[in-house]
Amino acid sequence: MRRTLLLAACLVSATAVSAVAGDGGTQSPFSMGAGARDLALAGSALAEADPFAAPYWNPSVLAQAEQLSLGAFHSRLYESQTVYQYVGVAVPTMDFGGFGCGIFRLGVGGIEKRDKFNYLMGEIDDSRLAVYAGYGRSVSGYDVGLAVNLDHHSLDDYSATSSPGLSASVGRHFEPDVDRLSRVTAVVNGRNLIRPRMKLVDANITQPYAIEGGVSLTVLPKPSWDHSVTVSAAVAKADLVDPHLALGLEYSVRNRLQVRGGLRDGRASFGAGLMYRSIHLDYAMVDRDLGSLHMFSISARLGTPVSEKRQLRAQARETEFSALISKRLDDRNRETISSLVAHGQELIRKDDLEQASIILDRAIFLASGSGLDTMRVYQTAKDARAKVDKAQIQSAFAADMDSARVRLNIGDHLGAKYFADLALAKIPGSNEAAGILDRADTAIRQSTTKEEMLDSQLRRADSLMSYGRYEEALVTVRALNTISEDDERVKTATRRAEFGRWCEIAETAFSRAEYGKANAALDSALDVFPKHPWCLSLRAQIQQLLSRPVESTPAPEVEVVAPLGDDLRKEVDADYRSGQRLFEQGNLTGAVTRWERVERLAPGYMSVRRYLVDAYKFLGVELYTKSRLADAVEVWKKAARLDPDSSEIAGYIKRTENEIATLEELSYESR
Repeated sequence: MRRTLLLAACLVSATAVSAVAGDGGTQSPFSMGAGARDLALAGSALAEADPFAAPYWNPSVLAQAEQLSLGAFHSRLYESQTVYQYVGVAVPTMDFGGFGCGIFRLGVGGIEKRDKFNYLMGEIDDSRLAVYAGYGRSVSGYDVGLAVNLDHHSLDDYSATSSPGLSASVGRHFEPDVDRLSRVTAVVNGRNLIRPRMKLVDANITQPYAIEGGVSLTVLPKPSWDHSVTVSAAVAKADLVDPHLALGLEYSVRNRLQVRGGLRDGRASFGAGLMYRSIHLDYAMVDRDLGSLHMFSISARLGTPVSEKRQLRAQARETEFSALISKRLDDRNRETISSLVAHGQELIRKDDLEQASIILDRAIFLASGSGLDTMRVYQTAKDARAKVDKAQIQSAFAADMDSARVRLNIGDHLGAKYFADLALAKIPGSNEAAGILDRADTAIRQSTTKEEMLDSQLRRADSLMSYGRYEEALVTVRALNTISEDDERVKTATRRAEFGRWCEIAETAFSRAEYGKANAALDSALDVFPKHPWCLSLRAQIQQLLSRPVESTPAPEVEVVAPLGDDLRKEVDADYRSGQRLFEQGNLTGAVTRWERVERLAPGYMSVRRYLVDAYKFLGVELYTKSRLADAVEVWKKAARLDPDSSEIAGYIKRTENEIATLEELSYESR
């Protein structure tokens, strides 16, 4: 008789909740679920269950859990003393997914215990416990979850524990590029893939397989509103039971107040939720065969959200890497500057003073641009420049003296006097220059009258200009200015020689398509002889050429960067991190290649622009120190496009372009 009563009590407690769930007693007595929110939505929010209840509903939700979630659920079944309770926790991690655990309890007390003669022997309790342990993690854009469950049944002096059951789920989140459609979530859940079995007394219970699918859509009534509507649907098919369809609707006001409703197998459910700070209070009223059930749950989400922690960690890593890249580039700048100084000093020892001055000047420029100490470099460069200036003076003095000697030997005493004066201006104490000047003056006084000399030299200048030798003609007439500055014939000859020289420069520059130089020379020529027809004609030709439209190839199509999807975001992040690793390994060129791809696919991604600016800056420095000035300017212009407000980069470009122009001018003059 005792065994019969125990089996009857067991059957009553098992079927009571099964009737609530409407599964004909084929599933666990806890198949009604947990959480007032989820039950108010009739179990339709399978895709976005509350994290603390996720170990039961859908463990893949744990992959998206943001904070430590604690929750408890309580309901009294109908008018009986049977209590239905649940407590759960979800623990997210930054790198290893989310973990969760939930415990159900179904308890019936005050059951009369009688013997076979119906004699009352006291009261007994019937208690059921179920433990669900879940884990969820994102894998290749999908949320994957696993849950293991155990059931324990205690009835009077009898107890039994089931074998482990296993459930698995896969979910996916979408963020459509639609103003009013904020979020779409879909999930497939396989329940009891490994079926739990339990035997109590003579009763054997094996829970059935079940497959569930769900989808949730969050809609904004207006894109600017902070209200939202979530529509959810779920379908479930258990072994030996017809499919169940559940629908739910939730309206949320500022994520503080929610109103919910659901429909499952023709029976309605309603509920509401209120959030105060991190505390959530939820209520549900569920209509079932035996009447209406009133359910309550309380939950809390504590701590800093995982996404914020990841962001803070990423910011810390970015700060650390930025410090590393700055240190590496500063170290390489110092090495480059030291190398330039050593090279400059070696050139000084080899008496290649001009090149040494250029190299040391570049070292000063780079040191000052990097905020490094320039005193030692400046002093070395100053000494080299002083030697260069002295050598240049000596060279110019020697050239003037050679010209003075030659003029004196051929009897051009006026020319000899002119060059001797130039030599004395460079080295005033030169006895040889003073001697040539005295001899030229004596020869001029003794050989002829002033008028005869003027006539002779003017005829010579005319002859030189007729052969296009304007430089020599200028030397001749400038020498005449030293003895007859106010003579109109000398002034006219000087203007003709200067005009001819400027016209020659303009014509040569025009033939080489150097229109800027040609225009500058024409300006000087027109200052001598305004409105000269030849000059005006050449200027008109230049203006016509410059105003001609330049044939250009069609501009390449600009790549439109779409919002990053999950796959592209992972690809971009992989390139970004790869660039960091390559830089740490010393492969600057490889790092730049990776970061350029990141900037092309996702402009402004994290700190990639700052990294590229620093990398371009140093690559330009390397090219600059190798005298590849034009290439350095091109690299620095890439940096300027990313950081147009950088005065440092603008200074690099301006300085180098001026240096290029100066070198071109020197090259032109040497020809």
